[in-house]
Amino acid sequence: MIRKIKNKLRTHFGKPMNEYKGLNLPLFRNNHDLSDNQKYLDSAVEQIKHVNEHFKLDENAVFFDFGCGQGRLVNGFEYAKINLGNYYGVDTNPDSISWCQKWLGGYNDKYKFIHVPAYNARYNNKAKGRGKLPLGEGQADVVFLNSVFSHMLTDDVEFYLEEFYRILKNKGIVYMTAFVEENVPDMEENPPNYVRKSVGALHHVRYEKNFFFQLVKKRGFNIDNFYYQQFTRSQQSIIVARKIEGK
Repeated sequence: MIRKIKNKLRTHFGKPMNEYKGLNLPLFRNNHDLSDNQKYLDSAVEQIKHVNEHFKLDENAVFFDFGCGQGRLVNGFEYAKINLGNYYGVDTNPDSISWCQKWLGGYNDKYKFIHVPAYNARYNNKAKGRGKLPLGEGQADVVFLNSVFSHMLTDDVEFYLEEFYRILKNKGIVYMTAFVEENVPDMEENPPNYVRKSVGALHHVRYEKNFFFQLVKKRGFNIDNFYYQQFTRSQQSIIVARKIEGK
């Protein structure tokens, strides 16, 4: 059994699933309910199009994918034939970054994948402390987080919101998904009978809406839009926050 698990992991991180429509897709997906290749690509394109409604994604845009995982969004950009200025994907999981560098980095030299060894009780409990983001001040136009703050406690959320403010240009946006509800405790890890059964640390971190909005606003952002449980697949809400110019 142990040998089978090791071989499965070696296959997972050692090669792509196959060449699907000219793209390299991972064999096993970290994303919930996206085992189908077309559904996997369509989910990325759907989010890219939604981001584009709030900030124009063109050859001048610098896109920062925080928690890029196995590069789902990069495959979405390639599939939709969207030409960015630059893309930076970061993740605390070194295996995911290595996979992206090997199988997606060859698409275009604008795609850069960087390991940030930040502690997370769920995804990297061997790291120590938080990881400063590898961009200078005012470099990014868009910071994208898909199901990242849904696995972070308040102190970490505050730290990274400050980092997002630092790396974003004025009027740049943060596009994020999170578990956000009204009339619940300010923050709760793995609340009982919520969404799906919680398995392990930080599986579902839920925030009260006004409390979460205040976290965002205190770090120098306006809330542009809030879409409650926009995606039925994850039942997470979308928050679009824009950096306040001159703050």
